[in-house]
Amino acid sequence: MNCSTAESMVNRYINRTLSVEELEDFLEHIEECSSCRDELETYFIVHEAMRQLKEEGSDSVLDFKELLELDIKKSRRYIRKRKASRFFVGAFVCILFAAVIMFWILMVF
Repeated sequence: MNCSTAESMVNRYINRTLSVEELEDFLEHIEECSSCRDELETYFIVHEAMRQLKEEGSDSVLDFKELLELDIKKSRRYIRKRKASRFFVGAFVCILFAAVIMFWILMVF
């Protein structure tokens, strides 16, 4: 992924509209590119500050960089869960397909 693509994905990251594949590529890029990481931090801080201002009486978090780190960790967990669920669904389909074939073979013979 290049910087231009990553920068165009910042708002989609913040709004949680990236696909799992896009999210994984984006997180990998910002891990390696300090310029794009800084861009994400800037937008994230502004977004979070505005959100906290709108929510009256909420507990404000002033360490936005820490909040971003927690958000990135949460996104990585989401990716792992999605990949695991895809694996298990695929394994289930394969097992089901094998069971149907075995049943068919037993019924024919």
